[in-house]
Amino acid sequence: MLQRRAQPRVDRRALGCTAATLLAAACAALGGCGPSKVSECNRLVEVVNTGVASLDQGMKATSDPTGVANLRSMADAMEKAAADAAKVELTISDLKDYSKRYQTMARDVATSARDMAAAVDSKDTAKMTAAQNAMEKAVKTEDPLVEGINKFCGGS
Repeated sequence: MLQRRAQPRVDRRALGCTAATLLAAACAALGGCGPSKVSECNRLVEVVNTGVASLDQGMKATSDPTGVANLRSMADAMEKAAADAAKVELTISDLKDYSKRYQTMARDVATSARDMAAAVDSKDTAKMTAAQNAMEKAVKTEDPLVEGINKFCGGS
């Protein structure tokens, strides 16, 4: 009769300690895990959300039928949002890229809003059309950019 060999047992506590040690080493080598990414994501998202709130707040019903005041208010809010995003200290390259792209988009929206306001003031339809096209182009980049930030930060 053949004797069964005892199955080797794996000490799960040892595996847990080893896995924790490897994770800690990997996090240290990468410059940190979790909290750094979470805190950097939170800082960038807070600036973007504050910019959106400021934009919403600035867009008020006015007695100006041309909308020039709202365009200038939009430009001010977007310039501030871009400047605030530039001040956020980021170490993660993906977040730095998202921040730069957000700043570019915000400045492009601000520029096109100011150009549109000036075109309305001067009643220059060609410049109004050009400014509107520039605004639409800039705004089209916002949704994919926000989705990218949310996807990157959602994995935190």
